[in-house]
Amino acid sequence: MEIIRKEYSIPSKSVVADVYARCWIPSDGVKAVFQIAHGMAEHGERYEDFAAYLCGKGFAVLVNDHVGHGKSVKNDDDLGYFGESGGWDTFVEDERSLTELIKKEFPDLPIIFFGHSMGSFIAREYIRRYGRDERIKAAIFCGSSGKNPASAIAIKLAGAIAKAKGSRHRSKFIDKIAFGSYNKRIPDAKTSFDWLTTDSTIVDKYIADKYCGYLFTAVGYKDLFTILDKVSGKDWYDGVYNKLPVLLTAGEEDPVGLYGKGIKQVYNDLKLSGNEDVTIKLYSGMRHEILNEINREQVYEDIASWSLSKLN
Repeated sequence: MEIIRKEYSIPSKSVVADVYARCWIPSDGVKAVFQIAHGMAEHGERYEDFAAYLCGKGFAVLVNDHVGHGKSVKNDDDLGYFGESGGWDTFVEDERSLTELIKKEFPDLPIIFFGHSMGSFIAREYIRRYGRDERIKAAIFCGSSGKNPASAIAIKLAGAIAKAKGSRHRSKFIDKIAFGSYNKRIPDAKTSFDWLTTDSTIVDKYIADKYCGYLFTAVGYKDLFTILDKVSGKDWYDGVYNKLPVLLTAGEEDPVGLYGKGIKQVYNDLKLSGNEDVTIKLYSGMRHEILNEINREQVYEDIASWSLSKLN
């Protein structure tokens, strides 16, 4: 099987930059489309191996670089900056623009919507708004987070720092508060990003990639905390289309999901709010990026099998 590569430039709701998107298409036919919302301070190219696997299962795969990430910037100073206000909303609406592109490129084919980490927050808000779209058959929230009681305080803190030092100020203080404890269960940690995966090769590549691991701007952190807050409240659970199948998946050693506790909380709250088809899959020994773990092929297989079962 050959994989055909296509690239797109999509107008963004933000004035920061247009959105760059890439697509991988299996040459021997497409049965469905996988739309991916990537995580914080990374980019869509990191999903190429996962996309190749999905192509082998008959999926075309599309992922954009969110505004302020990867190739969706006018210059590197815009990394981690999504506009003066409402950047979190821009992420969601730019994903909707990508869906509309998918509808034109692949008429009538079903769509699986996948979001990882910050991308899972985007995916969660996306399905609240657009989960009733008949083309969207299921949603996957990977490496997500439960409710964070400190999110409201974090929004105010980031906003205050943006006001005092400028919206583009990059605050190591905010970063330390948000992520400084993520290595605490790794006694032999060699880098500040070991919490991502047990595969040190992937960690080294992440650190060497200038489009990964950079500090968000102060207003960018405000957007991050805002979208997490938006998808953690009762209004979100009440607004989700309960007939849309949802898969929650994460590593049991993922600090973002409180080592499984936060993921279980989201699962239970979705069930309590009336979701008719929600599945949870946690992986023992895996950290935050389960798609980049040493035994990632098992994760690929599980996600593909679940997704294919929702196309019938």
